[in-house]
Amino acid sequence: MKLLIQSIEGEEYFGELNDIEGLTVVVAMTQEEAEREVADADIMYGWPTASMIAAASKLKWVQFPSAGADRLLKVPELVEADILVTNTRGAHAPSIAEHVFGLLLSMTRAIPPSVGWQKEHVWNRVDGYRLPREIMGMTMGIVGYGHIGRAVAKRAAGFDMRILAVDVAEGPGDAWVDQVWPVSKLPDMLAASDVVVIAAPYTRETHHMIDSAAFAAMKGDAYLVAISRGGVVDEDALLATLKQGKLAGVGLDVAEVEPLDTASALWNFSNVLITPHLAGSSWQKERRCFDILVENIGRYRRGEELRNLVNKQAGY
Repeated sequence: MKLLIQSIEGEEYFGELNDIEGLTVVVAMTQEEAEREVADADIMYGWPTASMIAAASKLKWVQFPSAGADRLLKVPELVEADILVTNTRGAHAPSIAEHVFGLLLSMTRAIPPSVGWQKEHVWNRVDGYRLPREIMGMTMGIVGYGHIGRAVAKRAAGFDMRILAVDVAEGPGDAWVDQVWPVSKLPDMLAASDVVVIAAPYTRETHHMIDSAAFAAMKGDAYLVAISRGGVVDEDALLATLKQGKLAGVGLDVAEVEPLDTASALWNFSNVLITPHLAGSSWQKERRCFDILVENIGRYRRGEELRNLVNKQAGY
């Protein structure tokens, strides 16, 4: 059985795969090498292209190193093929949830302007004194209540925040939310929230879910934190909202097109904090992703159902 790896994420652990009897592991360093090696691969860990799917005569299962499966939208050949797809959902939740609060607390505690004053060697307590806000008692609305959404909610509860959530899988709540609302109640949740966190996957249904109408429903002094995938937030609508002077702060870890265009006006707003898709990053996350791969290899060999199977038609 041959495993083709086309990912540098978790590479420090790849050597452990050599201990699995009967498994041949090939790590492709270039696209050309990947297209050649996929021809007789049974399993792939990475993101295959359409040409790779066409060349893969034996491929039965692909595991994405990411939690998101939005790449399926770009490779319909994989959707149509008789190939199982799994992802690493759950592995990224702790690091992403921490990043949400890194962005949020940076904005509410006036960290960016303080960094600017530090560079200028200015002790600007006069201008800074009225800037910080407490998040205790605020209402956080979470769009998408999967592994990441729940990890965010758990941490929000630790800050004594009130938590609301909407998801396609509406139903009973948990220790942090009383009820997971249907997506139809998104306007109600936005209107009630002081902080809105975008944790929904990018699919055809969530494309530009946070649009002009959504921003109109939000409080004028609310915070927006987007950490799942670009494209869920309509960036033109976001820019228009910011130009109107709405929103106390925006934390963006994702963009509709990455890298974010250097000419984008989003770079220029003092109340927008941008990180370059770092929310899911940590060595601990890479270990968890690798462990999911190893577990699934064992399940695959035993003929058991794989962990984190993706519904290729739904895109998650």
